[in-house]
Amino acid sequence: MINNGLNNHSSLATKQVLPVDNANHTLSSKLQHSPLEIAPKLIPELATELSPKITSDFISQFSDEKVAQLLQQQLSVLITPAKKANISSYHYSAEELAIRTVITSQQEGLLKNEHSDKLIQRLNKSVTDIQGAYANTSDILFNLGQLGHQQTSFLASSQQRVERALNPYMEGINRSKHEDDDNYRFQLSVKTKEGDTINITFNSSQGYDESAGKTADNFSLSYEVEGDLSEAEHAALTQVMAGVGEMADEFFKVSQYANSRYVPVNQGDMNLDFLADFNHQQLSGFDVSFSTTEGESVLSTENNLDFSYSIDESMQQQALVFKSDRGANKIDFTLDMATVGAKDNQQMQLYLASLDKNLEDSRHNSSDEKASAFGKKGDANMQQGFALFKGAFASMSSAAQRYSKLESLATQQFSDGRAMVADLVDNMITNDHRYQGLGNSTQNSLGAGISKLADFDAKFEFAMDRGDYQPKSNVALSQATEQQKSGELKGVTQSKNVSSHFDYQNTRPDYYDSEESYNINTAVKNNELVGLDQYQQIDIDKKTYQYNQDKSQYELKMALTEKTTHESNIRLINDIWLESNENSHKMDKKERINEIGEPDDFKNTNHYSHNKLVTLIGDLDKLAQDKDARREYLTQLSQVNFFMDNNK
Repeated sequence: MINNGLNNHSSLATKQVLPVDNANHTLSSKLQHSPLEIAPKLIPELATELSPKITSDFISQFSDEKVAQLLQQQLSVLITPAKKANISSYHYSAEELAIRTVITSQQEGLLKNEHSDKLIQRLNKSVTDIQGAYANTSDILFNLGQLGHQQTSFLASSQQRVERALNPYMEGINRSKHEDDDNYRFQLSVKTKEGDTINITFNSSQGYDESAGKTADNFSLSYEVEGDLSEAEHAALTQVMAGVGEMADEFFKVSQYANSRYVPVNQGDMNLDFLADFNHQQLSGFDVSFSTTEGESVLSTENNLDFSYSIDESMQQQALVFKSDRGANKIDFTLDMATVGAKDNQQMQLYLASLDKNLEDSRHNSSDEKASAFGKKGDANMQQGFALFKGAFASMSSAAQRYSKLESLATQQFSDGRAMVADLVDNMITNDHRYQGLGNSTQNSLGAGISKLADFDAKFEFAMDRGDYQPKSNVALSQATEQQKSGELKGVTQSKNVSSHFDYQNTRPDYYDSEESYNINTAVKNNELVGLDQYQQIDIDKKTYQYNQDKSQYELKMALTEKTTHESNIRLINDIWLESNENSHKMDKKERINEIGEPDDFKNTNHYSHNKLVTLIGDLDKLAQDKDARREYLTQLSQVNFFMDNNK
């Protein structure tokens, strides 16, 4: 009779089991009351059906232990989502199915104070929602930072044990289905200038103990210091933790959609702006690693992000390495930059615009020029990663400006050298009416003149696996500066280069290469610019192919090579202006006439042009009539030419 009564599910089709949120109240404790009382209280809907069927005379035939055992078995079956058509659409929440939740905390080496209590509270909150915990990494790191510089190595962890109404078999299936789906990693390692190392790691796990019939979730924080931190070092550490924490929050953001537990990382929402304020007087660098894995082992989705930043004061260099692997999408970029430089907003804007132009050219110069080879979604991911790359470039440049101001010797050397020459060149290009320019200025995306920004070498790469073909795009930008001195002459040489490359990583033969370079060479005597050489070159190499199904091979569709050069050489000695301008352009293009034809069915287009102009402005009569003046002019001209030729 009991079985028949409890197996009647018709009245439970739309009812929820009420949670028992008091840890002191368990199912066993409620069964200590009389069996006749407990059934209607636990399941009010059955009260009217059970009361007339279950009488005191009937119950007296069984012991209390036997009735309690039967009730507990039947309640487990009822509360477990049954495979009935009328309740299959409803999914019970963890709170509805939980009978008792126990959270325990453990600490080893953690100094006890109000800040440590707050940290433990944060960890206790984290273990109840592990996915949400990683999305609030900044909060965890903030509480960690409040512990102070006296806190040394420690391990703090929290565990949540949950007893559910699910029977062990069903709970085991439920946990085994999901416990391996999601893996998280957060690691941060910071190194101080004195050589101390701080390692911070988050660990989490989700499991099920079949013998005990309980789930166990764990979240732990490991903090290890190798050395002794000063207050200043700890303050610098907390700045890094704040910047890294904001990035981690975005990376581990929890999805609100049922089909995915994570929000796709929007690289555009991330930033590396905190690098501009990195405290190089206390710290020498840091390494960061984030990762998540979602889904079954065969179709799992991995999302990894690793980057490192370091400063070498002896070499006056800073370096950033960034890698992001988001399944089919991979982003890699590196930035090596000097720590000596000045503010140059105009040049910075030119560099950023040049990067955008080269990325645009590379992604569209594919087999389909009307749209990006990466597709709409892949293209958006590339643009987001590229925005992060450009932001890091600007932040590191700002950091170099700040470092230069702090290092007085470096600032003095910079001001006496490059900055002064840059101003002289800018004045000649901008204000001297005799200056004719370097070819077509609109073709010079890198900008004429000497950049005051810190020297750098920046590279960005985006690759995508689209199955049948795998497009990849590269963009690189660099600047290198040298200073020379010989006798009364001193000068600055600088090279600026930008390049882009596109291919399909051997899945098809199409490719696109573009490179632009600008070189400037100067000579200064008595704080006056006496020599200025500029050279610009643009090279383009492109090939596209079409697939011949009859021959099962790719055939050339179009081939293009193009080279453009502009050169300007100026000597300004004794107020005599001597300028030579030379420009050339060469283009060879080969296009297939018919879609299917013989190998020689091509149209060839060729173009070549070259011009040169020499301008001499000054008191030429004086040179013609005065031998001494002519001798002095030719001597100085020879010295300047020799100086500049040696510096090329």
